[in-house]
This record gives sequence, structure tokens and C-alpha cells, in this order.
Amino acid sequence: MFIAFVYARRTKNPVIRSYLLYTIILETWLFTHIFYWASPFETWTTWAFRILSITWLPVGLFYLEFVYIFSQNLNSRTQTTKSRSLLGSKTFSLEIFLWFFRIGIPILYLITLFTNWIIHGTAHYYWGNENEPSPLYYFVILIFITFPSFIGLGILTKSLLTSEGEQKKQISLVLFGSTFLILASLYYEVIQIDDQGRLLSPPLTSIGILVQSFLIFIAITRYGFLKINVEGLATELFRDIHDGMILIEQDRSLFFINESAIKILGISNFLPSHFFPSDFLKDYQENLDHFSKEYKPVFNADCRGIELTRSNIQLTGKGNGHLFILRDISKKIESREKIESIYSAFNKDLEIAKIAQTSAISTKFPESRKFKFYSHFQPFELVGGDFLKALQRSDGKLDVFFADVSGHGISSAMVTGMLSISFQLAVETNPTPKEALEKIQSLLLNAVLNHHVSAVYFSFDPNTKILEYSYAGHHPILVFREGKVIPLEGEGRILLITSETELNNYTFQF
Repeated sequence: MFIAFVYARRTKNPVIRSYLLYTIILETWLFTHIFYWASPFETWTTWAFRILSITWLPVGLFYLEFVYIFSQNLNSRTQTTKSRSLLGSKTFSLEIFLWFFRIGIPILYLITLFTNWIIHGTAHYYWGNENEPSPLYYFVILIFITFPSFIGLGILTKSLLTSEGEQKKQISLVLFGSTFLILASLYYEVIQIDDQGRLLSPPLTSIGILVQSFLIFIAITRYGFLKINVEGLATELFRDIHDGMILIEQDRSLFFINESAIKILGISNFLPSHFFPSDFLKDYQENLDHFSKEYKPVFNADCRGIELTRSNIQLTGKGNGHLFILRDISKKIESREKIESIYSAFNKDLEIAKIAQTSAISTKFPESRKFKFYSHFQPFELVGGDFLKALQRSDGKLDVFFADVSGHGISSAMVTGMLSISFQLAVETNPTPKEALEKIQSLLLNAVLNHHVSAVYFSFDPNTKILEYSYAGHHPILVFREGKVIPLEGEGRILLITSETELNNYTFQF
């Protein structure tokens, strides 16, 4: 559980990474006890113990590595220039010890595997099996496990004496947990043995591991163990990213600003000691929420807008601070304006298309005592290619033109407008329905390239009550007579689908 929690927080932090490695090696060592105590005594058990020695040989090294990196992160924010120079010489000495252990432990592991100098055999106790130590076994434990562990305790103790506030609390937890683990391990693994080096009681090192893990877990969750030097991490992480990052202390004094923020704000010629957003962003107002808002910069005329996000952050030893994230949204604003322009133009085109379609559908019809119009129009789409016109000719006949342009939308509506003009031109010559459709085809053939038109054209003589009609791929005319529906037969090719037409004239007597 502890490993999973730490891993989920931040594995790229060197302190966390070193703690994870140390914890994993401890947990692995702990799990090997299941094998030690549960497996029966066999001839191969000694070999198994020698192979599994890799789980406990590097414990001291990994602990010292963790404490070393942990203390470096603590001291990097609290040391002066002179004290850092002194710290550097001590760090060099500690590095020598670390390399001694780093090189020595692999060599010791090979010696453990292929000789009986460290593990002589297997000792069987009432609780299970344990290593039967050779004379060098306890020397190895003292030099390569106990010694680096006590060095780590010394480093933690020194850090405890020079730290303050929450740092002191978290170091106390780490120090107490580590001390308990080391002393418990030393007592049960080294002190509690007889003259032959055999254990006098079950080793309870696992209790020490549990106590240490629990205390460090408290340090993580309560005292911000993972927040060590977060401002240093911010400096490393945010220096070269595209977004601007500004870190300020509670009194608004500038702690960190990256190059992107300087460029976005247009302040490359000067750096302020304090950061007040209202000095750099037009119409800025303090707000408790953390939602991003858009502002115009005061000093950068080339930047059309800045998206600003604010967040609270805790600084080591300095209380609360604020993190500002700035993003140049000039391209976003340009894109938004283009979209708005296109949308506005589209709406204008849509209005024109509506007007065109309205003009293509007759709502007022010729009036006569010999005939009467009833009509209803319900378009399927907002703007489409439906067409209906009725005109009374100079010879007294009534010409009606039904049409449906392929497709829907603005382009279809535009074609209906062209149909309206073509129909009026065709009617002027008092043509037959076939001639009228052929005239409309000839007028639109070279102008309309991506649409075709299904249509029916009829001419009604109110004096003779003869209906002449012609089809161009349209549905038939329906005649209602004495309670019956009579479809008027006929056929013809759709207009504008080819350059030639196949049309016919038909008649019906009312």
C-alpha cells in the first residue's frame, strides 16, 4: 500500500525514486521470509538462501542513497554560499563511501553465491529455516548494512538539528522510523545469537520495516514529505516549456519566472521584484476561483490575448504562494475570429437562401371564377430545393410548374431561384408543357452543374377544361373525381441529368 501510494504521487522526484528503491528492496527481503519459514529442509535450500541474499545485501546501500538524496534536497534551500562550499566537500567524502558500497556489494554477492565464506549452510529452527552463518557473515552485516545505516542516521540527525517547522517534523518521523528498524534488525539479527552464531529467537525485523513504512507514510500525507523543494522542481520543470510560469510568494515577491512568461508579458527589458497581475494585464481583477480567464497584455503589442490560470501552492519554509500559468492565445483568437466571420457569412447566405426559396414557392395564385387554388407547403429541411409557381398566360391559360432540385441546403435553394426566372421566361412564348421544360433545360444546362431537377409542367385551359401536361421524372398528377383518385399517366427524363431531353405532351379532359 505504501509503495503504491508513493508511486502514484511523483516517481520522477529523485527523493521519491530513491525511497521507492529502498522500500522495494525491504519488502522483497520481507517476503523471502515466507520461503525461509515455510519451505521444508532440502539439500538445495542453502543454494536458495545464497541466491536470495541479493534481497538483504544492498539494504544499507539503498538506505544511505535515500538519506543522501533526501538531505541534499533539504540543504539546497537552506544553505548559504559559504556553507554550500563546505557541504560540497562533505558530499564528496560521502560519495566515496557510496561508491565503496556500490562496488563492494556485487563482489560480495558473487562471493556468497560461489563460496561458503558468508553462508555456510542451512540451520533449522522451530519457526523455520535460516542461514547458517560463516565467520564473515556478521562482518559483512556490520560493514555493508549496519555501518551505512548508522551513517544515514547521522545525516538525518544533523539535518534535524538545522531544520525548522514542518521540515523538522518530517525528518523526525523518518529518523525515528529508521532508528527503530535499524535497532530492531541489529538486535534480532546480530545480538540475539549463541556462540555458534545461531539465532536465539525468531527475527522480528519485519516489525521494524512496518513501523518505518508507517511513519514515512505519515510524513508523506501530513507534513508534505513529497513537497520537498517544490519550487526547485518548478524551476527545473517549467524553465523551457511553451506556457509561461510565474511563481510568487505570499507577499507577491517574485520567486520564479520562466522565459516563456517573460516573452508573453513583453517584459524582457526588466524583471519586477514583485508580481501583481493588474500591472501587466488589462482589466485584471482578483478572483478566488481558479478558472482560466482571458486578458490583453499591457506591454506586449504583438500578443492579442493571454489565458491566465491561477493556483495556490505551498512553498518550503515560506508558507503559501501562488502559481500563475500564462498562455499566448493569439492564434486561438485569430481562429475564433475566422470562425465567427465564416459563421456570419454563412448566416447571411442562409438568409439569402431563405428569401430565394420563399420566392420560389407561390403563396398568391391567379384568381378566376372558373378555377380556384388550394395549396400547402411543408419543407423537410430548413432550406431546400422545392419549387412551385403558377402564372396566367396572355392567351388565358393557366401554367403551373412543380419542381424539386436534387439535394438540400443553400445551393439547392439557389437553383430554385434560377428555376423561377427560367419559368417566367418560358411562359412568355405560350409554349406547350414539353416546349416549356425544354426551354428551362436549355437555359440552365450550362449554369447548373451539380444538381438535377425533377419536374411536372401543366397548362390548363379554363374554357375547354383541357389539361396539357409533361413529366420530367416527377410524381404523377392526381385527379380527385367522384371519390376516386386518378393518377395521370406519363413519363419523361429528369432535367439537367443529360444534355438531351426525352419529354412528351399529354392531355386530360375534365
